[in-house]
Amino acid sequence: MQKSNLMRKIWIGGLVVLMAAGWSSCKNMLDIESTRAVTEENMWATKNDAWAGSFACYGLLRAAMCNENAYWAHGELRAGQFTITKRGDLQAVRNNRLTSNYVTMDTWRDWRKFYATIAQCNLAIAKLPGIPALDERYSRTEMELDLAQVRYIRAFTYFYMVRVWGDVPLITEVGQGDFATLPRTPQNEVLEFAFNEATNAIAKLPWQFDGTHPEQTGNYRGQGISHWRSILATKGAGLTLQAHIRVWQKDYQGALDIIQVIRDNGSKTGYNIVSVTDLVSNSGTFRGRRNENIFQLDMNFDHAEISTTGQIENWTLRAPDVSKKEAEMYVTKDSILNIFPLASDLRLTTFFTDMGSMQPMFYKIKMLNDAVKNPTLRFFNSAIVVFRYEELLLLQAECQLRTGNFSGALTLLNDRRGNRNLTPVLNTVSEEQLLDEIFRERRRELIGEGWLWYDLVTFGKVPEFTGLSQADVDNGAIYWPVSRAALSLNPKLIQTNYWK
Repeated sequence: MQKSNLMRKIWIGGLVVLMAAGWSSCKNMLDIESTRAVTEENMWATKNDAWAGSFACYGLLRAAMCNENAYWAHGELRAGQFTITKRGDLQAVRNNRLTSNYVTMDTWRDWRKFYATIAQCNLAIAKLPGIPALDERYSRTEMELDLAQVRYIRAFTYFYMVRVWGDVPLITEVGQGDFATLPRTPQNEVLEFAFNEATNAIAKLPWQFDGTHPEQTGNYRGQGISHWRSILATKGAGLTLQAHIRVWQKDYQGALDIIQVIRDNGSKTGYNIVSVTDLVSNSGTFRGRRNENIFQLDMNFDHAEISTTGQIENWTLRAPDVSKKEAEMYVTKDSILNIFPLASDLRLTTFFTDMGSMQPMFYKIKMLNDAVKNPTLRFFNSAIVVFRYEELLLLQAECQLRTGNFSGALTLLNDRRGNRNLTPVLNTVSEEQLLDEIFRERRRELIGEGWLWYDLVTFGKVPEFTGLSQADVDNGAIYWPVSRAALSLNPKLIQTNYWK
């Protein structure tokens, strides 16, 4: 009961912050001042305000990524491995017709919910340092910990937006002019800002919220490590974000050095590999708060956070699990056997079910919740697992190969293959073949987790898997177009060349 009440207060408080802040960077919000909302000046005065204001950043990021399943539309659909059954909007994304006229695609093109997250982060970063002087219960150490988490969310949000839209406006301060008049900032400048922001966050974040690190002692907000594991920013989450930023910048040695810091501190991170059984279990990886997850955005029934949108299950499940005869998308049997060519692969029969039908069902992520009885709806509580340990190890293998360590890359890859009951790749393969094997293993391990499109970009395989040519890629086709709404509100925005 204590846990539920605490989280309920935090999320209600977060809503109050959103109302008070007004999301001033988003021109589509109402300009009428609320008569019920706490004013911004009075909001940021107590320890509870700090808790609500900082946790609102997590909530807004989750809302942006869950909105119309944006996380999956951005990271999974464009890669083409899922076949669409009947929805024109999903088919348009799969075919890279991203200017198609669908309401959902307007949502996926629109970055304003992500800028709402940025606006809240900017506000919290400005206001949190002043609260210890106003409320002696809120220590400076606790403030620095909350501030570090907000900086992590801001850094991650900018990294996410760069991968989706490329150049994006860089807004770092409250009231930094009118968002509607700011131009797009070159993506490398945005990434460097995010990298440095993550550095600032890492300095004040613990390895775990277990109360044993100088940055965080005792129970955090009344809860121990089992409650907070992987759902809050940590040093490991910050370093993992930095490694991915460096890979996106093609600085593979920089990424490798960062990953090695994480590996060297394994006793502090608690990160571990996961079995296939636990990966697909209803109490496993996608239920979350486990050692294999580095950072996740939680969906917890205990805190009334279950949803009918925001998870890939919305699109991949069908009867008898949900009340529809046909899923919106599936992986064909031929594609499954192409992705998983070895019958010994433990994932082949656990990631999919009903293989004898015309439309096998993707069954890797299926966090169904029966607590709410409704004949027409099924509720899901699977977390969005942003970073997990197996993905990081495969990223390390890629970086080792790209920096000349063939044997190290081969060993890491074969370790991962062994855990999934695959035979080792022989050391007689070429560097190009080994890189392709690493890509294929990432595709197998991370299928349905929102990684494949970004892997096609970083491995240079977009033309191989889509109808886009290399000339299209060079002209900006890998990015989503800027929404018409954003362009109409901001005369300084310029549409990406490919989408003009």
